[in-house]
Amino acid sequence: MSAEDKLGGYAQGFGSLDAATVAANVTEDYKLLDKDGVIHEKKDLAAYITELKQLGESMEITDVSVSEGKAWCKWKIGDVVGAGLISFGDAGVSEEQLFYH
Repeated sequence: MSAEDKLGGYAQGFGSLDAATVAANVTEDYKLLDKDGVIHEKKDLAAYITELKQLGESMEITDVSVSEGKAWCKWKIGDVVGAGLISFGDAGVSEEQLFYH
């Protein structure tokens, strides 16, 4: 699977709030850098997605920009709006930094 396929699978997983799909497209040392300095790892994805499902049934991902192993997107779930800066490669997504509006 190519790096772009891994990124697409990652986005699809978050869009449908499917923790298994997200986990299948991240590296073993994946880090999700959330608000207030909280870091979620691959092993935390199921619990994290469960928390997100309290906000809405799906995540809307828009305005995606991809260049040289980095991606930027806007996202919305329920009333929560933000953006993400994503690092990825052939092994999958290795990191995402979340920003909130």
